Amino acid sequence: MQVVGHEYPPGLVERKHGPAGYRTYASYLDWLRDEFVFRCVYCLHREQWYGRATSFAIDHLVPVSERTERENDYFNLVYSCSTCNSAKNDILDLPDPSVVSYRDCLRAELDGRVLALNDEGKKLCGALRMNSDSNIAYRHRWIRILTALKSTHPQDFTSLMGFPADLPDLRPPKRRVPSNSIPDGALNCFFVQREFGTLPKAY
Repeated sequence: MQVVGHEYPPGLVERKHGPAGYRTYASYLDWLRDEFVFRCVYCLHREQWYGRATSFAIDHLVPVSERTERENDYFNLVYSCSTCNSAKNDILDLPDPSVVSYRDCLRAELDGRVLALNDEGKKLCGALRMNSDSNIAYRHRWIRILTALKSTHPQDFTSLMGFPADLPDLRPPKRRVPSNSIPDGALNCFFVQREFGTLPKAY
């Protein structure tokens, strides 16, 4: 049975942006928001559910404590909620979503638990404490809210499953970046899709 709002997308994360050259990794924030569709790559919680982007953070797949030279490497960065970011901390060897499909690793259940489907899923569940009592309760609450709204208040459901209002415009000259190995990605960012009327109401 479909667990509304907690279905891991199929396939690998294929990076559509390739910015480089910023002095601090915080400068990549809006690129990562767009890249990971405004939700945590690990638990799938969305900006729209929190009401403020400060509940999210930039996570280093390979911790800075292990590879300082990758601190500002865009391809070592993912978008995560603050809860998952804090839990992961400096843990090593978690699967890279551009190499391993999280859909093959994890499945959310209706009761709020996350089922590990393989060894990589076990690593993610353990490191991120996905099945702690508090995380299960929080996830279960959102599953019940979204399931109820889908049938009783579809407009509210669409709002929670849609895009934030502050979509970043990543096109030059609005967004200046020292270099970009995938420049065409900015031309199809979600801001541009909204501008051309092709942005879906929900995802």
